[in-house]
Amino acid sequence: MSDLFQAVKTFRIKHVIVFINMVSLIFSAAIILISMWISSSRNARELSEALIYEIEGSIGNRLVNYFNPVEEINNRTAYLINTLFENPLENKEGEEKLFSFYNEVMRTNSRVKMAYYSDTRGDLMMLNRMADGSFSKRMVRNDGKNITTTWDHANIAYYGNYNNSVLDAAEGYDPRKREWYAIAQEQRKASWTPVYLFATDHLPGFTCVVPLYEKAGVLSGVSALDITVDEISRFLATIRPTPGTKIALVDGMHNIVAFQAETEEDLDKLFTETVDANGVSVFDIRNLDLFPDEGVRYILQETLNRSSGLQTIKYDGKLYRSAFTPITIGNGLGLSIGIIIPEDDIIGNVKKNLAYVTVFSCLILVVIIIVSSLFSNSLAKQLQTLSEEMAKIRDFQLDSNIAVTTGVKEIGNMYNAFEGMRMGLKNFRRYVPSDLVAQLINKDIDAKIGGEKQEVSIFFSDIANFTSISEKITSEALMQQLSVYFENTSKVILKNKGTIDKYIGDSIMAFWGAPVKRNNHAEMACRSAVNIQTILHSIFREWANHGKDLFYTRIGIHSGEAIVGNMGYEERLNYTVLGDAVNIASRLEGVNKVYNTKIIVSQNTWEQCSDLFEFRRLDKISVKGRHEGIMIYELYAEKYQIEKPVRQLFSFYEKGLEYYFNCNFTEALKYFNAVLKYRPGDGPSKIMRERCLLYRTSPPPEDWDRTFILTSK
Repeated sequence: MSDLFQAVKTFRIKHVIVFINMVSLIFSAAIILISMWISSSRNARELSEALIYEIEGSIGNRLVNYFNPVEEINNRTAYLINTLFENPLENKEGEEKLFSFYNEVMRTNSRVKMAYYSDTRGDLMMLNRMADGSFSKRMVRNDGKNITTTWDHANIAYYGNYNNSVLDAAEGYDPRKREWYAIAQEQRKASWTPVYLFATDHLPGFTCVVPLYEKAGVLSGVSALDITVDEISRFLATIRPTPGTKIALVDGMHNIVAFQAETEEDLDKLFTETVDANGVSVFDIRNLDLFPDEGVRYILQETLNRSSGLQTIKYDGKLYRSAFTPITIGNGLGLSIGIIIPEDDIIGNVKKNLAYVTVFSCLILVVIIIVSSLFSNSLAKQLQTLSEEMAKIRDFQLDSNIAVTTGVKEIGNMYNAFEGMRMGLKNFRRYVPSDLVAQLINKDIDAKIGGEKQEVSIFFSDIANFTSISEKITSEALMQQLSVYFENTSKVILKNKGTIDKYIGDSIMAFWGAPVKRNNHAEMACRSAVNIQTILHSIFREWANHGKDLFYTRIGIHSGEAIVGNMGYEERLNYTVLGDAVNIASRLEGVNKVYNTKIIVSQNTWEQCSDLFEFRRLDKISVKGRHEGIMIYELYAEKYQIEKPVRQLFSFYEKGLEYYFNCNFTEALKYFNAVLKYRPGDGPSKIMRERCLLYRTSPPPEDWDRTFILTSK
């Protein structure tokens, strides 16, 4: 029997009966388990769909019931004003009665932000719920020539921000010119406005309006109640049908008008904050395309792009069920509820039970395999050795010298393949960065010194004032912040298919287009730069909240030919890029310091992706170490992701630059001053204004080629 068993060992694996039995058992068990998974999953999904439709209906009803009471209250309010008050804003007694009435409405209905009444003369009385919960009364009087606004604050601290005023009728607040008043006139019944910015608090929200008429059918005034988007978002946060459910309220323009908000940080996702000419913060809603929660944005966009109905969408390795449900609020306000529910929230227990069954089945299978393996101990030892060697290769433990002697041809071939892989990895382990090993793992070649000329895009980043920062904080804190900084910037570079060459202190050097050649290397470099600034902005906000010093990052990018390959000596190789293009990219990073910018790219880079990103042409310069001038550009954002006022200011700057290049420094100065008027901190405009002032009194030579020579790095 022993001789027979020894003979079997020399046959091919397909002749080893025990192995065939094991494969048959595994295959049979897999078929049974897969069938069970498919059947159970299908049944669970059918039940989950019914549950999701029920959840959709429930959420829709709750939202409608959130708005409807406000409309009912306003209808009653309008009726009582018509019945009890005759021209309430024409006399002090009527005004006081109306004020008391609105005070009761606001006190008993916490979701109402503002209650107000306007007559046809343009007079208005408003009661506003302030941030601290107190009420402020606002009166607007229009005598045809002037508009007088007076405030009466329960909390006197608000007099600093809400001042009394007397303005010309053309400039003051005339309610008859507001959208809510026009909708009331047009609809002639209780109606809702689309979401818009309230003139008083600069917050977005909805207004319920009810027109009031005299007996002759002539409009006498409009009663209005406001609901803010942030209050609706807090209401949505109370709706949690499952722990991971996300709910968004979207209008017809795909603006997210409400999103579950349990904290102020959640509200930050919903709003964009700007500052108007008077220094007042203005909050506006975001379009779905700009929503900062990447998961919610991706799933809702995919749901909109697909056909209507319930969708199954995969994001970050997980499945989500999502749908848009249209709802109508009152008289024609059409909104959609976007619902996202993790599939595991619904059928997670089913999956868990299936996993238990699978584990139990696998345990039984393991027992059978162990019994079978007793008849093939020698073969199992060889396979175990190969398995251990494979695990070592996976972990880059490449110095093992264990040999496998076997009479089975397939095992011998596997061992030879592992040895070839081990040799290749030993060679590639010399490379820095080490991620090149993963890209070149299947190339059985010996690493040698040398390189080739290749078109690449080179990236340099540096932390502004790093020396000063490092002197102020402890080494431990500095290392911790640097670790977070490098982790996030490096992940962006690698995600965009970049190769990190080296870390130089607080700087990063990376390049695109090698070792894998890419036609869009300039695009990927620019996208990395923009994404890095965006991610760091979010991180710095958190650091600022904890009183940490911030790492403001400057980035330079240049595209051009460089020598790419292995540099160093035989025992230590470095996969890197060399050449003039590297020097230019490095200098451009430092040029940010001169122009007070964040990202500067060369003309070569701009030409390859000018239609993909928003740029501003800055100047023509000669960096230190070069005599030839190059045009440089500020990379601001991805295409169409730029605010309209900023785009206008950039166009002013570039017009000024044209006059500057044509030596018309007086005209150029006008445009640079125009930019600085609205953007006082604009570094490039300050630089160019100083040059224009200098060149007007001391003109450059006649053979000036418009190049500004930088004498420092």
